[in-house]
Amino acid sequence: MPTYSYIAENPEEGCPSCKRGFDLRRPMDRAPLTHCPLCRKPVKKLVSGFSTPKITKPLSISDAKKAGFTILEKRCDGNYERL
Repeated sequence: MPTYSYIAENPEEGCPSCKRGFDLRRPMDRAPLTHCPLCRKPVKKLVSGFSTPKITKPLSISDAKKAGFTILEKRCDGNYERL
């Protein structure tokens, strides 16, 4: 289940939890929260950053084979040969 971050729409109102923001684990098929579960004041969902893996070097043939890929090389007659 993903974690979503929420914060009060109006920080002057609301409980201490939604004033500074809170995280909540919810299923993806549920609609986003519109009100704080504690004080029932309006909240908005924050957009958070995410991390993607970075590959700093190209994968070698041995790395690709270890990962389970089939390596093919095209020959001059148009056929492919398994490495």
